[in-house]
Amino acid sequence: MGKEAKRNALPRLKAAWGRIVHNPTFTLREQLGYSSGIMGNSMAQDVEAYALTLFLTRFMGIAASYVLILELTAKIANIIVDPLAGVILDRKGKHGRSRAKAFTLVMPFPLAISSILLFVVPGIRLTARIVYVFVFYLIYCISDGFYDMSLSTISARMTTNPNDRKSFYTVAQFASTLGGMLPSGLIPVFVALYMDKEALIYLLFAIFFGVVGFALMIVPYFTLREKTAAAWRKETPVALNFKALMLNRPMWCLILSQIVDSVRQVCYSGLAYFYLETLDTFWMASVAGTISVTLSYLGIAAVPFIGAKLSSRDIIMYGYFYTGVLYILFLLVGYRSLLVVALIVGFAGLPNGAMSSSRNILLADSTDYMEYMTWKKYGEPVRSEAMVFALRSTAARISGFWKSLLFPAGLVLIGYVSAKSFGSTTISVVQSAETLNGIFYLITISGIVGNIVPGIIMSFDHYTGKRKERILKELYAMRAERQALWDAEHPSEGGAES
Repeated sequence: MGKEAKRNALPRLKAAWGRIVHNPTFTLREQLGYSSGIMGNSMAQDVEAYALTLFLTRFMGIAASYVLILELTAKIANIIVDPLAGVILDRKGKHGRSRAKAFTLVMPFPLAISSILLFVVPGIRLTARIVYVFVFYLIYCISDGFYDMSLSTISARMTTNPNDRKSFYTVAQFASTLGGMLPSGLIPVFVALYMDKEALIYLLFAIFFGVVGFALMIVPYFTLREKTAAAWRKETPVALNFKALMLNRPMWCLILSQIVDSVRQVCYSGLAYFYLETLDTFWMASVAGTISVTLSYLGIAAVPFIGAKLSSRDIIMYGYFYTGVLYILFLLVGYRSLLVVALIVGFAGLPNGAMSSSRNILLADSTDYMEYMTWKKYGEPVRSEAMVFALRSTAARISGFWKSLLFPAGLVLIGYVSAKSFGSTTISVVQSAETLNGIFYLITISGIVGNIVPGIIMSFDHYTGKRKERILKELYAMRAERQALWDAEHPSEGGAES
């Protein structure tokens, strides 16, 4: 890069981020409000995702086979609840108020409380402990699902402009990544320093992130405003809603890839065991995590720039392939060098932030695609944002369901032995050499399959490039025509979309 190019790069960078921060559709208050909610939710989710299975097997004394059954039951309940919640959120409450917005105020409380109580070891018999975990994990799953879907639904209703969505979700992804980084980055450090108080450290962090997460999660209720409602839009019948969802190809590609993504999540769950048991250097989690998060932030920052060349579909697809190739390399070189482990696992996190941001963008964009397809086929433009996010949420639960099956099943397969419980006393167990090596193969093979297959699935989404431009052009013209007809028929009323 020449000197002149370097001098011009910084002003271009500032101008690009100025357009993001000063988004023409969203106020800074709204961007910060949404980012606050997603950051608080990420904190609670990351503590549970990173340490709960580890905590249950090592300190609750619950065998991996029982953890499998517990998660299976809770996730089935959540899979049933999510579509029902989508129907609820697509209907307005009393006096035309948004039900989605109301849930962003109500759900953080049970979510925060249950996320804390899951890390409390009650001095009761093992059977009672299992019931205790089941009850609070069920509460956690349901409240987390309602909150996720409510916040996502509101975000899709704030604009119909794809370009503004890209900027909005990019800013929010920074907050989401930070919220998810803090627990997985800090917990291993304190565990390594105070190994004899490992269980207490998990509880203290659950309390801290539960309280802080709750405070952040209620902010969107006071800051966000839905803007896409137009007076000419009709209440969609259930049958037409179902037909519209079936036409949403980008959504289905994303959903199918996310279900298979559960295999990839097995890899991430296994990393805690890998650092703690196989390497016996839990501090490595912080090293690899720091590299991963730093690169992930760079990936998020690149979205507004690479988004001009690559679609959201492309970013997700190539991100999967990139990570899959790195885990193939990991399987080939092994784990003798801690430096190699840190670099491979760390660099594998490069596309994660950009992929997460792009998934939200793609899903919100899919409501435009669905609106276009139903207009062309049935003569009625249907958006149904809540049901779109409900199906995505259901897919996430199915993904979590399979992960809940796969990961404990993987532990059983490699011969992992849980801590032994004698009344209120729990004793840890030293794993065999075969089991320690099995943990390595568990994370690498799941890392390969869980990335390559979803990448192939995403290649079937064709809502991109010139096709997307043509659809949006026709869609904008249709909306303008319908708004003009409504205005002519109701001269004293408004209702234009933002």
